[in-house]
Amino acid sequence: MCKKPKEIAEIRILPPLAIGRLGSSPDPMDNYELLIPDPVGPRKIMSATTLVVQDSGELRAKEPPFEVRFRDREGRVRPLAPFLEVWARFVGEDELFPLEVGSAEIGISASDVSWQVQVGNMKAYRHTSETDDRVLADTGRFSDHSRRELQGRCKNFFTDKHIPFGHVQFIKPNSAFPQIRLRFIPAPGKVYGPPSTFGHPDKNLAEVVYEPKPDKNSWEGWVDPHSSDLASRRTTNPGYVYAGWMDDKFNQYSWAYFDDECDGIVEVEVNIAGKKFNAYARITAGPPSFAPDSMPVRTIADELEQAMYGPEFDGPASQQEIEDVRQIVRRALETTRLMNSAQMNAASTQPGAGMARMDYLDVLRALEPIFEPALADSLAIQARHERVLLALESGSLVWFARILRNYDEVGDLSTETRRKMPALMRGPEGNHLALTRRQVAKIRAVAELTTSGIRAAKVAEPASPGRPAIQARNLTAQLNYDGVGNPPTTHPRAAVSNCFPGLETDFRNAWRRILVEIELHEATNFVMSVDPGAPENLQILAKGYQLLTIEGTAVTVPVTGPKIKGGPNVPLPDTQFHEPTIPLEWSNALAAVLHRHAGQPVTCTFQCIEDGKPIERSLTMRRFFDEENIKGETIKRAVIARELVPPGYLTQSLCSPWQADYRQCSCFYWAATRPDYVNIGPRPDGTSDGNNWLQKNRTPETPRVYVVDDHVDTRLVSSSDLYRQWEKELRFIIGGEDEEAE
Repeated sequence: MCKKPKEIAEIRILPPLAIGRLGSSPDPMDNYELLIPDPVGPRKIMSATTLVVQDSGELRAKEPPFEVRFRDREGRVRPLAPFLEVWARFVGEDELFPLEVGSAEIGISASDVSWQVQVGNMKAYRHTSETDDRVLADTGRFSDHSRRELQGRCKNFFTDKHIPFGHVQFIKPNSAFPQIRLRFIPAPGKVYGPPSTFGHPDKNLAEVVYEPKPDKNSWEGWVDPHSSDLASRRTTNPGYVYAGWMDDKFNQYSWAYFDDECDGIVEVEVNIAGKKFNAYARITAGPPSFAPDSMPVRTIADELEQAMYGPEFDGPASQQEIEDVRQIVRRALETTRLMNSAQMNAASTQPGAGMARMDYLDVLRALEPIFEPALADSLAIQARHERVLLALESGSLVWFARILRNYDEVGDLSTETRRKMPALMRGPEGNHLALTRRQVAKIRAVAELTTSGIRAAKVAEPASPGRPAIQARNLTAQLNYDGVGNPPTTHPRAAVSNCFPGLETDFRNAWRRILVEIELHEATNFVMSVDPGAPENLQILAKGYQLLTIEGTAVTVPVTGPKIKGGPNVPLPDTQFHEPTIPLEWSNALAAVLHRHAGQPVTCTFQCIEDGKPIERSLTMRRFFDEENIKGETIKRAVIARELVPPGYLTQSLCSPWQADYRQCSCFYWAATRPDYVNIGPRPDGTSDGNNWLQKNRTPETPRVYVVDDHVDTRLVSSSDLYRQWEKELRFIIGGEDEEAE
């Protein structure tokens, strides 16, 4: 009897989100891995098997050992160019397998495969709302193996100009590497703009693409409203996230700069036995991780996991949760190692980073340090985190779990709550950082284990040789999948999510369209727009309304704290809109609601800004992740739903150009990606000193003196320096120290 051939049920692209990192070198970054030789020491960068694309479009393997270098011999930064792989599943089976050409079981060739990539940069459009300011690239369908340039075109560009967003390439399968792959090679990280930059003394910082439109809301000379009216509520938070110049009334005028960051969708179509199968994944391009041996304390991977599974964790904790908690604490340690915590603690109104300073500027809280200064030195903070990490091994984390900040405590600026963990760092809305609710739940579950419980849970099954099996229903494995040959910092676990606004993405944008027919502000509860085809009873929401609750779950909290040192906790209205509440970040506020009501109608309460009157409306909550019905079965996938985040949305509220964030940001809460405090050493009194990462012309002999951040201090890298030569001015930090000179 002839055996009936297996039938393909579906295909998927893994990883579901890949991060490219900018760099001008023609030689993409080699693969490497991060080892932990010391429980509390820095990670060690080790070379790993690298996939090299040859001129033919085929792959060859570059095997270790070799020297891992983040620059080429000319000093240019090597871009991180991730591979995306096509996987498939047979009908009636759950295991995914790599889809390969030449397989006798399936019988497909490279000509049966076609790709399409659509990416965008919406940064100018986010401010002007002019559709002609959208920069979009679309490869169209292609099946060949040559590099396809992602040409970012815009109606407000000169007709013969575009922004190169990098390249994509369908890798030509061969006998050694038969799998279907596409590679994303990001752009060099350049600045683009108009012929002469309005208000800027240096006219030659940008490559010319943009044609000014004086009769429109032109990006050249654009000024974000800064008042208490509705227009001001539509601006980004933080505001002025674009390069420009400021007049004596603190109005900032745009220089009309663009950059070559982008994000979007990669789609593949495969013809198998006359039937077409489609799948998609997401890509985004951001700056290099300048501390590649460190990871942020709260990452996009944490956000994706919480959106997938909800905020709760049903214990008891297993080996996996113990390892997850170990990584959370280690990442907190890696962040504090690169952050001047004494400066963040300082009660000063002078320029420079500082959470105490921002509490005063934002809501006029009493200006005082968060901790006693002697407790906030960086070396003391590091030692405290090392003790927590070591305590995990002995089952004594209960005390640490008790001092974690809950997500709804971010408005409590009392002395006690400001000291909760994570301390001295800003969260996605500019408030004090809270971990994701799911991270906190895991830490508390692990804290309940005794020493014997931890040892018992740590008994692991032996790892299987070769590529691990991935089950279609195991969305965690798909979210965590690295991709063969992809360096660690191409993965969402290396991308910062406690963003204000962010680096690789502003992940708050993933929630803007969570309610069908309306669009919310990425950082506040303000209704930005209503779809033109929405019912009439929803159109009123575009006339000055903000969201208060979904299914009874509040999306705001009151802000309280002392107005004078030692005074009582009282309401603290913000200094711009004079409101006594602040919005909670979408990810934590809506985690439980999303888990229960995705795809369903929900009751929402809105409030009119002018008269304060509430109204109720029923809207549908979108699904966060892609779903498909296949033969009566709902198939869930680990990729963010297409309709939730259009191309260009994940990066639209980032700084324009991206280099501006390295000078305009005044709170270094993502130090494991964008360092602050480097080359640290002890003083005779046991406190620390070191260099500001942006300090110019450092050598090994440069004194360890921290220069407080100030835009006009000539000892620090300027915005113009970064626009002109960021690759020369910004150093990679390895083990807390400047990279070795080339």
